[in-house]
Amino acid sequence: MTCKEWRLNNLYKIENDKGRVVTFRMRDAQRDLFETAHTFELILKARQLGFSTFIDLYALDSCLFNKNYAAGIIAQDLESAGAIFQTKVVFPYNNLPNYLRSRIRVVQRAGGANGGRLSFSNGSRIRVATSFRSGTLQFLHISELGRICAGYPQKAKEIQTGSMPTVHEGCKLFIESTAEGAAGLFFELCKKAEERAHSGVKLGAKDFHFRFIPWFTHPRYYSPLPLGGLKLSKYFIEYFKSIEPFVIRHLGRPLTDEQKQWYVETYNHYEEYTKQEYPSTPQEAFLTSGRRVFSAPSCMAAESACSKPLLVYDVNPETGAMFDVRDSVNREGKSENMQNGLQGYLLIWELPDPEKDYALGADVAEGLEHGDRGSIDVLDETGNQVAHWFGHIDTDQFAKIIAIIGKMYAGKNGRAAYAAPERNNHGHAVLNVLRDIYPISRIYQEEHHDKEDEDEETGRLGWLTTRKSKPIIISNLNEQLRNNTSGIRWIGTVTELNTYVYDSKGSMNAIEGAFDDQVMSYAIALEMVVRMPRTMTKLQPRTKRSSDWRTK
Repeated sequence: MTCKEWRLNNLYKIENDKGRVVTFRMRDAQRDLFETAHTFELILKARQLGFSTFIDLYALDSCLFNKNYAAGIIAQDLESAGAIFQTKVVFPYNNLPNYLRSRIRVVQRAGGANGGRLSFSNGSRIRVATSFRSGTLQFLHISELGRICAGYPQKAKEIQTGSMPTVHEGCKLFIESTAEGAAGLFFELCKKAEERAHSGVKLGAKDFHFRFIPWFTHPRYYSPLPLGGLKLSKYFIEYFKSIEPFVIRHLGRPLTDEQKQWYVETYNHYEEYTKQEYPSTPQEAFLTSGRRVFSAPSCMAAESACSKPLLVYDVNPETGAMFDVRDSVNREGKSENMQNGLQGYLLIWELPDPEKDYALGADVAEGLEHGDRGSIDVLDETGNQVAHWFGHIDTDQFAKIIAIIGKMYAGKNGRAAYAAPERNNHGHAVLNVLRDIYPISRIYQEEHHDKEDEDEETGRLGWLTTRKSKPIIISNLNEQLRNNTSGIRWIGTVTELNTYVYDSKGSMNAIEGAFDDQVMSYAIALEMVVRMPRTMTKLQPRTKRSSDWRTK
C-alpha cells in the first residue's frame, strides 16, 4: 500500500468506454507521465486518451493516502464538473475495498450534478468545480483548458488570475486539453512551453513542462484493412511521409497500415478538424480555419529539423554585455509573469565564422498592447538560421539589439551582418537610431523607391513590406520549405508558419489570435541572403608552375 504506482494500477475501478466496470491500468503514455512528471505539467493531447481519468485518480489517491491534502479539479462547465465528480471521484472511491473505505471514511459530502466535494477522515479533501479563487491546493487539475478558452474566455482569465495562484511552489498543477484554435491562454501556454523545451533552458519550479500526446500512441486507434489492402491518395502518402520522424520518435517504429487506415477513415469523418482532435504534431493541432500558406508536410519537415540552440544569452542593449542564462534563468513569481518564456533572449545555433557572410532580418513590433513582438533572425550565406531574438522592447533599444547582434556576426573582412529592419510603422524610429550606431553600408537600401512609403528622407533605408514585396519574400520562403532547404532551426518560427494563412480577401497574415513576427523576420533575412553584397575573398599569390611535364 505504500507504493503509489501499485495502488493506481490495482485499487481503482472505472467504467470503460463500453460501460463495463474494470480495474484501471496505466497505459504507456500515462506511465511516462507518472514517472517523469514535473511539478507543473502542460499536456496537449488527442481526444479520448484517458489522461483526465489518470490525473483525477492520481489526485484522489493523493488525498486518500496523505493527511491534510487538498486537491482540486476544474471542469469546462457545470455539466462536465458533475460528470467528473461522479465518475472519476465518487465511483472509484465507492468501489474501493471495504477495509480501505472503513479506514479512510468520507466525513462530508457536498454537491452532485454540478460538481462537488468529498472530505475524508484523514483531513484531506477533493473538490470538482469550474474555478477556485481561495484557499491553498497541493494539487490542481485543469481539464480541457482549450475548450474553456474558446467557449468561456472570461472564465479562462479567472482561472489564470484566481485558480492557478492557489497552487504554491513545490505543489502540482496539471493542465490537459485538446487544442481549440490558435488563440487564448492554452495556446499561449503551449507555445511558450514548447519553445522553452526546445531551448535547453532549465525549468524552474513554476515553469510548465510541455508534453504532447499524439493520436497514434493510443493502442486502439487502428482499423482492419479492406480486402484490397491499404490504398492512399497522394495527399496521405505525403502526409504520412512527413510525420514519420515524429512517429518514430514516439513509437520507435513507423505507423502500421492499420493505423494509417484508421486515420484516413477518421479524416473522412472530421476532415480538417481531424488535425485539431487527433493531431500528429503540436503545430497542426491549433490550425482550424483559413487556407494555410505553408503546407502541413513542409512545416512538419521543417519542425523535424529544429534543434536546441547552442547558447542562450541575455543581452543588455545599453552595454552590449551578454550573459549565458541556460542554467540560471529565474522565472519564479506571480502566475501572470512566470510564462514569459524565451522572449528577450538571444538564441544561438552557430557562432560567427570569419569565412562566411551573414544577413539579418528584423520585424519591428507595432507597439500594440497585445500585438506582435519585435523579431530578429540572422542567417549565414547558405540560408541557415544561426541566431534568433524576439520580444517586446522600446524602438531605440530594439535598434541597439540589432546593432549588437549584427556586429557580433561580422563575417568576411570583419564586415557586420547585412541588416534589413522592416521600416513599416515603428520601423522608421528604429532606423533613425540604427543609422547612427551601425555601418550605413551594411543596412539594406532599396534600389527603387516604393510609392507606398511616404518618408522621402529616410524611407530608402530598410525593408518595406507592401502588397508587392510581401508575396515575393513569402514565395521565396515557401519554395525553400517545399524543397526542404529552409535552414530553420527555431521551433517558434515553425509554430508561426503553421498559423500563417490566406484570409477571405487573399491577404497573407497570421490566423486571428496568433502572430507572424518570426515568419516575417526570417523571410526578410532569407531575402537578404540573396540581395546582400558578396565579399570577395582575397586571392593568395600563386606559385608559378613549371611547364615541364616531368616536374608535375
